[in-house]
Amino acid sequence: MSLLKTIAAELVEFVSGGIAPVYVLDDARRIVYCNTACARWSGTKISDLVGRECAFHTPGEQDGPAAIAAGLCPPPKVFSGQTRTALVSCLRPDGSLVHRQGHFFPLDDGQDESSPVLVILDREDASPSIAQSADGQAEPSPELQLHEQLRRLRLLMAGRFHAESLLGSHPWIVRARAQIALAAQTRANVLCTGPRGTGKAHASKAIHYSQRESGHFVPLSCAVLEPNSLRASLRSLWLKHSATSGQAATVLLEEVDRLPGEAQDELVGLLRSGVAAVRVIATTEKPVAELIAEGEFSSELAGLLSTITIELPPLGQRSDDVPLLAQAFLEDANAAGIKQLGGFSTDALDQMLAYPWPGNVDELRLLVREAHDRAHGGEVTARDLPEKIGWAADATAHPRRSDDPIVLEEFLAGVEKELITRALRRAKGNKSKAARLLGLTRPRLYRRLIQLGLEKATGKSPDATP
Repeated sequence: MSLLKTIAAELVEFVSGGIAPVYVLDDARRIVYCNTACARWSGTKISDLVGRECAFHTPGEQDGPAAIAAGLCPPPKVFSGQTRTALVSCLRPDGSLVHRQGHFFPLDDGQDESSPVLVILDREDASPSIAQSADGQAEPSPELQLHEQLRRLRLLMAGRFHAESLLGSHPWIVRARAQIALAAQTRANVLCTGPRGTGKAHASKAIHYSQRESGHFVPLSCAVLEPNSLRASLRSLWLKHSATSGQAATVLLEEVDRLPGEAQDELVGLLRSGVAAVRVIATTEKPVAELIAEGEFSSELAGLLSTITIELPPLGQRSDDVPLLAQAFLEDANAAGIKQLGGFSTDALDQMLAYPWPGNVDELRLLVREAHDRAHGGEVTARDLPEKIGWAADATAHPRRSDDPIVLEEFLAGVEKELITRALRRAKGNKSKAARLLGLTRPRLYRRLIQLGLEKATGKSPDATP
């Protein structure tokens, strides 16, 4: 055996019995080695981790070897040859999320697109608040902060529902998540309102599939189906589930406000039939109170559908959630493909925050997916975003001057007042001299002083000495 092989074997033996967790990833992000300390800390077997491919993302399912491998993944820039220090996370069998500082060392000169990586974890668990950045400072990089925030939020949501559009910390979306959790515990009818693209269908599925015995989920688009077909489908569902004991179903009526009057009346009758096995989740873009006021919706039907009402806000009104949502969609793209990106540049995030998002969360999801495909570095930059995003940022930075109307008389009076004031100042208050400077007679100047509010009428002759 050569000296080099002997040293390598002794090094592996030393690391294998070491106290600090150690693992190695190849250039395809597969775990090719982990020591006993690493397996012990993660609460799994070496054989369950070795061979696992890990992507830089936070999985929706938070348990099992795949989720553990995702938590061990380095920031993407490490694979391009950058030595970094960052937090790694692990969800233990008791449900606790633990963290350790990971020290990531590329194992080549960084000339290739992807490099194997050696990872050494600290011996003690760490708090997420002390994660370090690449330069060793106490403050982690923005993308790693978002990554960890996303992990904690998905852990909070795990086991209850999975809907990416519901991520965020804005009070409106926090309230919507609480309402969805409440609706998932009952069989009550639910009305979900909000502009197109806010995630009403995702929320509806979260309510249905969060239940232990969810039964069938039947989506029906009230805007697409012909009225007769829709009415026939509704009657068929009610007849089927009223005759089948114990077979529950959830009917999703998308855009229920598009139902014609006859179909609305029929739905009222079906809901009053008392078939407990059928639960209705309906969606509208406008609040039902507004629809009723416009005469477009049955107040009786609104009352039957809105046992629980969930309002999803437009993304433009919770723009603080844009960075977290964008990070989530970016990491989903990481998990689905080979390319790995760490996050967004500051200028890209600034432009995204300035954009009004008329298409709401659905528009953001599509944009991030396309930007992920276009990006060539380790992050999405402003040049990877569509031009319309930059235009919105420019418009915000340089707002258009308002076209306030100019009232000619007021404008001219202001100019005249300024000229008279200057003349009086030069004449040291002598009205006769000021009149001569202005080319006016003294009586006319006196009248203009009173009309412009520069002097009160005193009853004195305008020819009197001032």
